[in-house]
Amino acid sequence: MRAILAAVVMLQVLIRGDCLLCEKCLATGTSQCSGIFKQCPPDVTHCEKGLENATIGDLVVVTAFKDCMNPSKEAACGKEFYFQNSVFTFRISTTCCDSDFCNKGEVEVPALDRTPNGYTCDECFSDQSSDPCIPTGEVQCTGEQNTCHSNSGKAIIPGYTLTPFGLKGCATPDYCEIFDQVATQLYGDELLCVPAKKL
Repeated sequence: MRAILAAVVMLQVLIRGDCLLCEKCLATGTSQCSGIFKQCPPDVTHCEKGLENATIGDLVVVTAFKDCMNPSKEAACGKEFYFQNSVFTFRISTTCCDSDFCNKGEVEVPALDRTPNGYTCDECFSDQSSDPCIPTGEVQCTGEQNTCHSNSGKAIIPGYTLTPFGLKGCATPDYCEIFDQVATQLYGDELLCVPAKKL
């Protein structure tokens, strides 16, 4: 069966030209996934793989992913997007490569830098309303976080229902500009990023 699939893929390559081949999979509840190799559209130059982690209190939802990278999202290559406050954390790590089958194998994520960096942001979290939440205190930013992020609207975390939310906290640079959700779907009414406050 594998030989037949490989032959079909190779035939498609010959018919459509020299398009990139990337592994495609999405799996929630695990830090690894494996799937089929697919031929990317002609304008795709990179494969991607990575991990999304959403944590609310004691609830941790991890999703591994691999795919052809949308050319409009290449700015996210090699970047880590990380939001945190005292209730909720959201982290996406993505690596990219530019040759056939290059995103196969294990999804590897760098260790998270939790060292306070001297920046702070207002923080709050609500799952009762889609309105912006009112700050309840301040959170210390860590690692590369130097941005205060505010967001509200509705969200679906894999395995759960559409829920209203409002949050504020620390985020990594470019969180608002090039952040790209994978499994968790955010439908935001407000999305703001401003420089964090230096202690």
